[in-house]
Amino acid sequence: MWILQQQKWRQHPLVSSAISYMRRSYVFFCSLYFSFILTGFLINIATKKLSTFASDPVGQMAPAFRIGTIGELCESNSPLTEKTIIFIETSGGNCLRPRQACAIESAARTNPDMKIRVHMATSPPPGNPELDGGYGLDENCQSMDVLNRLDNVQIIREDLTRHLLGTPLEALLRGGKFEKSKFSFQHLSDVVRIAMLHKSGGIYLDLDVVVLRSLGCLRNTAGEVRSPEYKAGIENGVLIFDKGHELLNQYMRLMEREYDPLGRESIGPLAFIKAARDFCGFDVCEGCNFGQLWVCRNNWNLTVLYPEAFYPIPFRNRERFYEPNFPLVELDNFQTSYVVHVYGAGHGAQVAPSSLYGFLAQRFCPAVYLASYSTSRNKFEF
Repeated sequence: MWILQQQKWRQHPLVSSAISYMRRSYVFFCSLYFSFILTGFLINIATKKLSTFASDPVGQMAPAFRIGTIGELCESNSPLTEKTIIFIETSGGNCLRPRQACAIESAARTNPDMKIRVHMATSPPPGNPELDGGYGLDENCQSMDVLNRLDNVQIIREDLTRHLLGTPLEALLRGGKFEKSKFSFQHLSDVVRIAMLHKSGGIYLDLDVVVLRSLGCLRNTAGEVRSPEYKAGIENGVLIFDKGHELLNQYMRLMEREYDPLGRESIGPLAFIKAARDFCGFDVCEGCNFGQLWVCRNNWNLTVLYPEAFYPIPFRNRERFYEPNFPLVELDNFQTSYVVHVYGAGHGAQVAPSSLYGFLAQRFCPAVYLASYSTSRNKFEF
């Protein structure tokens, strides 16, 4: 009898509608709840993947890099130093290689108060270029997009030889000697950097560097290197000079006299140290200590910094940049480094993400590094 009453009660139109509404609401809210839970779970997974990809694109977390803070090697900025960093690209290509763009991004990030000028040739130089082979040689226009978004970077496309006009190097240009060059990319870069610095002053950097710290306190400075070939010397891959420095004028005159189109280094580091020897009174020798301030002719000064400042890993040991798993003790070599010169960064060595060079790139040029990821091939082409 009681069961029949319950059935009649449920058949009442109002009660039946209410029960149906409650059932539909229950199903709806349950579905909404589980959808919310599932969506949150998926978002959490995606966020973690995106975070991991941004910090370590290969999914293998690299060790923390606590090398110090920007500018810690500079006690103060020199007011006389031109706040401009200069890069030169001589091939005439439309876009840069990712490793070249990495050098520029690292300079812009560690020196946000400086202007970064990238001078790119509009056409290949006269003569024959040196040929490269291997990895990292393809242009990457996505890297250019990254650089164009950096406020302190300016890309200048021009005829680079115009910078030689009005200098002793104009004679090389007018005499057609560059047309006989077997290393035209390198030779044009060697002469243009010195002409630019002499005319305008500033900080010249090679395109195979990673900049670790502020360069604002450096003035009239180059870096010492050591190798079995010439024991001790001065490189020209990092040069900081005031406008009109007389050493640069003497260097250009030496270049004009001794240029050998068949010799890759004929107007490079060996010529630079020869000019500095004559101008500042020191010579190439085994065990020389160049790391000091030299008072040169006519009261012009030159500071030659210790090898670790710009060249902490020597050229003869350059393979250490590319070893797939580097020992963490390598980072100790950079404690007093402003710049790390990665010899031949664009010349064919494969860069594993877990290598020393890959490690530095992920931290000092992260945007360029991510831009080098190929979605079609699902790998990095850095």
